[in-house]
Amino acid sequence: MAGRNGQELLSTWVPADVAQAFKRQARDTEGGTSAALRRIITEAVEGKPPAAPRGAGAGLQIGVRLKPAERVALSQAARERGSTPANWLRSLAIVHLARKPQWNAAEVEALRDLFGGLRQIGNNVNQIAKAMNVAVQSGVFPPHQHIATVEAAEIVRGEMRRVVAIMTGNFDYWGLPLDERPTPSPGAIEAEDARARVAEVKRRSRPRKRPARFKEEDA
Repeated sequence: MAGRNGQELLSTWVPADVAQAFKRQARDTEGGTSAALRRIITEAVEGKPPAAPRGAGAGLQIGVRLKPAERVALSQAARERGSTPANWLRSLAIVHLARKPQWNAAEVEALRDLFGGLRQIGNNVNQIAKAMNVAVQSGVFPPHQHIATVEAAEIVRGEMRRVVAIMTGNFDYWGLPLDERPTPSPGAIEAEDARARVAEVKRRSRPRKRPARFKEEDA
């Protein structure tokens, strides 16, 4: 069908699931479905490699052929993870090649909430530490004040365990073997252990003078 400006309309019928998958993929590219089709036709005629859509960076496209049952399984896995088949395959490859965790939108939001909570807890711990320092310097140190710090530290450890569980669960989902998962740089654990031991020695050697006004309450 002839159109304006020397253009002509091309159309074809494709299976409904293919059409929906293409629309979902084209939705994230510049110009949407029509522009994506125009690029494909132009590139096929001119023999040029596909141009990367806006926001896709300079990555190269790789084609993969799947049997019908495999395609259905891939589509189901991607749908359950809130992703597209292409992004699901990309995430799988990145996890196994680069050993980097891959998150979907819901997981990213959960991580933001979790780390926001950790920052808030850290701020609270800092405020407690400052208050205790002022109390020690001024000689006003209410009994059992240290309990708040101990409880705050335990909350922080609990949140960090949640972070580790999320990271582990991500690698579990993508099937990355335990021996291939990222590990700290050489000597990092030993250095942290040494730092903790030095801090503990300093803490234990610090003089503990309690104001006389609280001795009767502690008895």
